[in-house]
Amino acid sequence: MERLKRFPWRRLLALVLAAAVLVLAAGISRGDKMYVGVDKSSPDSVVLSEPDLFMGEPVGKLMANQEVETVGKPNGEYIKIRATIDGKKVEGWVKQLVLRKQPLESQPRVTESGGAQHSAQAGKGLNAEIEKDMRQGSGQMDKALKRVDDFEATRNRLMGGDAKEPDPAKQQQHYKSFGKEGQLR
Repeated sequence: MERLKRFPWRRLLALVLAAAVLVLAAGISRGDKMYVGVDKSSPDSVVLSEPDLFMGEPVGKLMANQEVETVGKPNGEYIKIRATIDGKKVEGWVKQLVLRKQPLESQPRVTESGGAQHSAQAGKGLNAEIEKDMRQGSGQMDKALKRVDDFEATRNRLMGGDAKEPDPAKQQQHYKSFGKEGQLR
């Protein structure tokens, strides 16, 4: 038992994490065609001018399943890409985590807990119709969803965006300002 306590678990974990990063970095190379795996509402969909959250300027926003081409080697968690955004060819940096080798599938997924009532909409995620049914079915669910809505609206407002329609580019600018004010760079 004492032997297990002395084992350098933290070193082993760090080594495993470093190996995982190297495997991920090796999986993406220059000139690969990749697909965006996040929605344009995600802050990670913002293409930056530099591979730095606090110093990079927003160049554009990527859409889910948009095809991009890698044009550089990974730099930390970022990789340089080339894409067409709003009809304009741009180059910039995105997090490697948002890129996939294959486009996302849009097949509906139904689980036992999802039930037959919403099976046709299961692949679309939580939409207004499903949320309305959930609210009507339970007073507690209605209260919980109102709290989530209030939290999201407050967060969006505090980050300089519209309470109901957040702009990831404005959120990115908020992160950058936060980093400068805190002298993180």
